[in-house]
Amino acid sequence: MNVGDHGIAVRSKAIGMLEAGVSQKDVALRLGAGLRSIKRWWAAAKCGHSLETKARFGRPKTLNRAAKIVIAKSLEKRRHSTRNIAKSLAEKGYSASFSTVYRHLTKSLGARAFKRPQIPRITERIKGNWLLFAHKHKNWTTEDWRKVLWSDESPFELFSTPNRQNDRVWSKNGKDISPVFKVKFPAKVMVWGMMSYRALSEMHIIPQKQSVDAAYYRDNILGVTCLDAISRSSKTGSIVERSMLLNMSDFLFMQDGAPAHTAKATQEWCTNNFPRFWKKGEWPANSPDLNPIENLWSILADRVDKLGQVNTIDNLIQNLKLAWISIDVDILNNLVSGMSDRIRKVIELHGDYIGQ
Repeated sequence: MNVGDHGIAVRSKAIGMLEAGVSQKDVALRLGAGLRSIKRWWAAAKCGHSLETKARFGRPKTLNRAAKIVIAKSLEKRRHSTRNIAKSLAEKGYSASFSTVYRHLTKSLGARAFKRPQIPRITERIKGNWLLFAHKHKNWTTEDWRKVLWSDESPFELFSTPNRQNDRVWSKNGKDISPVFKVKFPAKVMVWGMMSYRALSEMHIIPQKQSVDAAYYRDNILGVTCLDAISRSSKTGSIVERSMLLNMSDFLFMQDGAPAHTAKATQEWCTNNFPRFWKKGEWPANSPDLNPIENLWSILADRVDKLGQVNTIDNLIQNLKLAWISIDVDILNNLVSGMSDRIRKVIELHGDYIGQ
């Protein structure tokens, strides 16, 4: 029992006064001590405990003002783990354990540790291309963006591992938590899809071990799945049955700069089959956060995960198709409607990564 910070002489005098019948309140007033301290000393004496101050072990739990300033300045800086901060404090003459630093960061400052997001490295040339594209389309309205048909390929893994930061399980015993099995080289399914603000094409499943060269892209993706989608005329129906646009006479086809897309024969095919399309070099390279279909792939991956783990490529393909047709039209409309905001951000950041 800790009996307080007053000297032993004061404590002994207080106990003598209490034993003589002086009230605890009067003892506190006469000795200039707190009433709680008087009560604590009296309780210790009645239990036969020593009135000597017990030695304290470990680091103090409190931080002085200077140490708190050092910790506050470490926010949002790289390589500032709690252990590194504690080491830095020790070098400056402040005593604090890494657990004390952690408590101050989380409890007092309301901070928590984050993994640094990984984004593509963007060269000045690429930034310039983004900026040029953004300025060229800065006055486009939502109706202008709604004329675009967005297309892309994307891989999906069998036995994909969930995001560990989000896949948390609360339990009293860690041994009760089932593990996540990870495959070193998981099989992948490559798919192609196209979206508008109101509909989706059918999902094209690229056969295993099939490389998407220019010939395959033209003959099987553009010439079949894409043409089937743009030829639909029904204004109603499911997300993969209705027409891609209400007016298909003036749509703009978007594809990225993959070699199969920019091949001369592919460009000629697009010229002959589409009223408009972004030609080679018009759509900026390395711009995944500018393309709304990239967000659609992320939404699709989340829905596939919620359908449960599968063990075969065929089952993964089945779940991909189920998740694809479950996409709501409001999601598509919101993604396309946000293009003006994306363009504005590209201009504000001078062509840098916008993180959409």
